[in-house]
Amino acid sequence: MTYFLINPNFPEFFIKKISEYGFCIPVSAFEKLESPVNKHPDMLAVKIGEKLFIHAGDIRLASSLSKQQIKAALSQTPVSAEYPNDIALNLFTVKKYLFANTEHASREVLAYAELLGYELVNVAQGYAKCSSMLLRDAIVTADRSIYNAAMERGIDALLISPGGIDIERYDTGFIGGASGTIADGKVTVFGNIEKHPDGQKILDFAKKHDTEIISLGSGNLFDYGGLVLLNA
Repeated sequence: MTYFLINPNFPEFFIKKISEYGFCIPVSAFEKLESPVNKHPDMLAVKIGEKLFIHAGDIRLASSLSKQQIKAALSQTPVSAEYPNDIALNLFTVKKYLFANTEHASREVLAYAELLGYELVNVAQGYAKCSSMLLRDAIVTADRSIYNAAMERGIDALLISPGGIDIERYDTGFIGGASGTIADGKVTVFGNIEKHPDGQKILDFAKKHDTEIISLGSGNLFDYGGLVLLNA
């Protein structure tokens, strides 16, 4: 069974489309983080291998997962609303690498990743997952530290211009927060990819990596904090 952790503010037609690929589980606001990112899945959970990690103390998310018989490991790294204490789970894996600001990432997640054989890649960008759209084993990002680190390791990456993504409260959102993998070779974006200044470049890059971009809606891309895909 496939599940998706999603932002509870997703429009209903987003949920309807994504539900064609699996069961959607809306997260709840985590009081230790600041609004609106306290409802962003990429701030609240991360999957390493087949293990899902969530923040210790996120009782609401733990309860929602338990109702679906989904087990989660707990990150004990202290979190708060102030950066960089909010980025413990904002990381991702591609090929044999884990990208994160390793100084502030969850100790439990990093230790488990190393146990599985992942090489830790330290990047300056604390919001590593927010900043990265994953297309199979390739990366789309506006962050140069992530781009450079990927290319140095033989991971194909596309560097896009910053901006062009809406988000509640802040000046601009991130491409990773405005997208998410919903199936093998299928990535959804929250809005119309063609509205992004580098939309065609992203489409061409996705085609190169045998990935379909599915646009939800007709407006600008919006950063909802991505989504987390689970198989249980």
